[in-house]
Amino acid sequence: MRFTRNRLARLSLGLALGIAIGGCATSVNPVSGRVDRGLMSEQEEIVSGHNIHQQVLKEYPPYKNAALQAYVNGVGQKLAAQSHRNNLPWTFTVVDSPDINAFAVQGGYIYMTRGLMAYLDSEAELAGVLGHEIGHVTARHGARAARDQQIAAGTQLLGTLLGAYLGGEAGANVGSQVTGGYAQAGFLLPRSREHELQADELGAEYMQRVGFDPDLMEKVISVLKAQEVFANDEAQRSGRPAGNTPSWLRTHPSNDQRLAEMRRIANQYSGKYQDAGRARYLQAIGGMTFGDSREHGVIRGQDFYHEPLGFTLRAPTKWSIQNAPSELSIVADNMQAAVSLRPSPNSKGDHATAIRSLLQPDQGRTEAATINGLRATNFLGTKQGAPVEATVISLGGADYVLQKLQKPAARGTYDRELREIIASFRALTPADAGNAKPYNIRIVAAPRTSAPFIDLAREVSRIAPQYRNAEAQLRLLNQAYPQGNISAGQLVKTIH
Repeated sequence: MRFTRNRLARLSLGLALGIAIGGCATSVNPVSGRVDRGLMSEQEEIVSGHNIHQQVLKEYPPYKNAALQAYVNGVGQKLAAQSHRNNLPWTFTVVDSPDINAFAVQGGYIYMTRGLMAYLDSEAELAGVLGHEIGHVTARHGARAARDQQIAAGTQLLGTLLGAYLGGEAGANVGSQVTGGYAQAGFLLPRSREHELQADELGAEYMQRVGFDPDLMEKVISVLKAQEVFANDEAQRSGRPAGNTPSWLRTHPSNDQRLAEMRRIANQYSGKYQDAGRARYLQAIGGMTFGDSREHGVIRGQDFYHEPLGFTLRAPTKWSIQNAPSELSIVADNMQAAVSLRPSPNSKGDHATAIRSLLQPDQGRTEAATINGLRATNFLGTKQGAPVEATVISLGGADYVLQKLQKPAARGTYDRELREIIASFRALTPADAGNAKPYNIRIVAAPRTSAPFIDLAREVSRIAPQYRNAEAQLRLLNQAYPQGNISAGQLVKTIH
């Protein structure tokens, strides 16, 4: 569950952040040279971006590694200095999220997740991602989208975070939440795809200006393509359907289209370029957290451990644990039932207040209980005619609401499993300490054997047994999925 004791109430995943749009302005776009009409002024853009930045950091806290932050900022500042808007107060932040993502906010705010950094392989690839996001800002895509969303929706803009690098195919998209039927019907989507391709072009240009080969932007997009293929393969192996989002509804071009466009863009450049900086990059990310973090809680098989908050609980066999920003969900494999665990930030041990604030029932009754030595309250009631059933548990000065959820057709079918999940909630013990630790990226020399990935995977399977297909995960981590090779003695990333 991605919250800390001091940050129990987080924003929704969509980051519904308000953008204050001031008076309309007319200015020359620094990239196109054309006049932009009806946009916020540059100063309004900077102020708006600063306000959003403060909220982004509440949703996605910076990763606590000063050396890594300085490294990424240094690469970003070199690119920004060569951009079309080198006057902006540029800020580059690595956020503590396992999601594979990068995004930008108008005014010069760029964000990289450590999740994406794990799969990049050189400083040049990092520059490609940052250059792409810088391109969104220099071309004023955020300001233009804010204007267009207001036109399309005809209502106040709920929020805009432009520049999610992945799009809909390869991972979570921080994206934007917009209002209005026109936006939902696709009024804005073609322009969003146009923005992504323009940002690719600008990213290549900025890479070339600082001495990196723009061809290496192809590798970044190949990383995203590999993530897409890996996700589909994993779904097939586990019997789940692969992603099938219609291409015309994706706000970003397909990775295949981007690869083709990137090859065209890169062919426009030639010259001698500096080393891609692979050794520097691997040194920078060595020791970086991989996957779940201590601060957000870790999933180990069917168990969830949250060391800072001091609790653990278990999912039944074949149920999955989903660690979202503001709640933890344990979900049946057929999606017919779940337990939702949410914190009650202001109840201070008053279980009735926790029930009212989070469940908002019309009526119901409570019953005092004890769960693994912890004070608890069971609640059974209704809301708008539908049953509401939950348990509130107090631990360490905080209250947690565990709500039982079943689809109407499955009601009663999963009562036993739902009870077991709630009954598994308990305080962490010293014996849990090892399980509650996160994994890290470790840089090692590839074994001098005929099957180095298989040999590395044996050690990963021993340390991190939840990676059931450790060889595939290592191949993906090292840009060798599904069939790539590595040389004996070559520096590679592994999980430790």
